[in-house]
Amino acid sequence: MTHSVNQDLEALQRRIDLLERRIARAEDTEAIERLTRMYGYYLDKALWSEIIDLFTEDCSVEISALGVYVGRDRAAQLFRDILGKGPAMSDENGLVWGRLYNHLIVQGIVHLDEDGLGASGRWRCFMQIAEFGAKATWGEGPYEIRYRKEGGVWKLHRLHFYRTYHTPFDEGWAKARSPQGDLRLRHQPDLPPTVDYEPYPAAFVPRFHYPNPVSGSRAHTRDDIEAV
Repeated sequence: MTHSVNQDLEALQRRIDLLERRIARAEDTEAIERLTRMYGYYLDKALWSEIIDLFTEDCSVEISALGVYVGRDRAAQLFRDILGKGPAMSDENGLVWGRLYNHLIVQGIVHLDEDGLGASGRWRCFMQIAEFGAKATWGEGPYEIRYRKEGGVWKLHRLHFYRTYHTPFDEGWAKARSPQGDLRLRHQPDLPPTVDYEPYPAAFVPRFHYPNPVSGSRAHTRDDIEAV
């Protein structure tokens, strides 16, 4: 009888441990999703200090074909360069009058590493960018992001945005070609682009970080994710 009771208790403890692990992983996934959405809202309003606080110290950021920027300071320079300079723009936190910089980040898919200290995510970003009375553009493309948990807090570690298109509002993607890298940045990248591709109207599929959950196929996926 005692042996049976002990077995039952051990089975119950295993069950509790399993449920606690599942709860922890669900909470981690939710935290990563919140983190990414917060990044999008901060980006909307050019809140640079809030954005950079979301990244690890040794982060890397790659936007379209602009190259790789390594570390928080360099990432901050890249974000400011992309927004640009001029009468309707500012290096300080926050947009100024006449500037629109909306980034709708949706379709998040997050996968945790087995150790619970790293994760990968794929998101889609739709952009509305404008300077009142001067210009307006559409933009769209997926993010592939690596996350790291530091001191119990999830942070952005490697962020890569792949441009699908970036076209004038009045022409749209039906008429205008998407430039591969049309920005002239004040601060040059630390590393060249990691992927050579052409945006729309070319057909390019950024690699997924995950296999097909039904077939197991790894077509268009990374076979190995760098350990972080």
